[in-house]
Amino acid sequence: MDLNGLISTITTSTAALVAIIGGFLVSRVISLSSEQTGIKRRIREIDNDLLAKKELLQNVEDYLLEDDAIDFLEDNIIKILQRETLSEIINQDTNNKRSEEELKPYFNEMQNIIKELWTLINKLEIFDDDFDDFYKENNHNLKDIEKRDLYEIAYEGMMDLLRDSQPQSSDPFAIGLNLSSLSSFKPRSVNLEYNDKKKERDRLYDDIRVLELQIEEQRKILNDYGKPRGVWGGFAVLVYACIVGIIYPSVLLPYPTDTYNDNLTKYWLLFLFFSQLVALFVYLGFAMFKLMKDES
Repeated sequence: MDLNGLISTITTSTAALVAIIGGFLVSRVISLSSEQTGIKRRIREIDNDLLAKKELLQNVEDYLLEDDAIDFLEDNIIKILQRETLSEIINQDTNNKRSEEELKPYFNEMQNIIKELWTLINKLEIFDDDFDDFYKENNHNLKDIEKRDLYEIAYEGMMDLLRDSQPQSSDPFAIGLNLSSLSSFKPRSVNLEYNDKKKERDRLYDDIRVLELQIEEQRKILNDYGKPRGVWGGFAVLVYACIVGIIYPSVLLPYPTDTYNDNLTKYWLLFLFFSQLVALFVYLGFAMFKLMKDES
């Protein structure tokens, strides 16, 4: 029995089916790859926005910490000059909003500035009671002129201590006022920039939280695309069809007559061809069922 025609028909039909289904799978893979690229690009954009927001937030936090630390030093400069420890001062200061760890660098810096100013004042025969005049004449002797605020706090605290150590005037016309209390009492103006920074910090916290949620959702979507449903199943069906419908029949060409059991070979080839059709339709049916189920 000549089975060359049957074998050629099976291989040609299978090749056509493989080409059609393979084209759909390739299109699906390309579409998935394009969508993954878009999601990854979106993740990079969100990452960049998140990094920028965190950098802005860090700058705002640094500003608020420095402002709070300066207020703390200004409120407690006398205690610092009297060599009280940072822990003792923090325990006594009910207005303080910062931890000891946050304030320690500023506290240590203030101690260094105090030592520097004491050394400089001891060398000067005459020095001004007003810090602005003192600064104009001696700023070239200061190690870090950019820390003018800290120098001013330390200097005014020292002047208060020096005034307290001087004897009371014997002038009968002198008014009995405590000059140290007047010099140290400075009503603190409302810092509008500080309040604006606090609002900006709260806004940045909200923005960062939103961006973190967005990037988390995008990564979940990317993870779903990394495990595409149905693609590997379709690929397995195509491989099976190629083996039983193209490779195996092609091995029999040209078909030798009177060598094998022709009837058994014919039915075996037809069984393999129909099995690949069944596998193909089962795969398509399952894919359609999943698609309709997801839509519902």
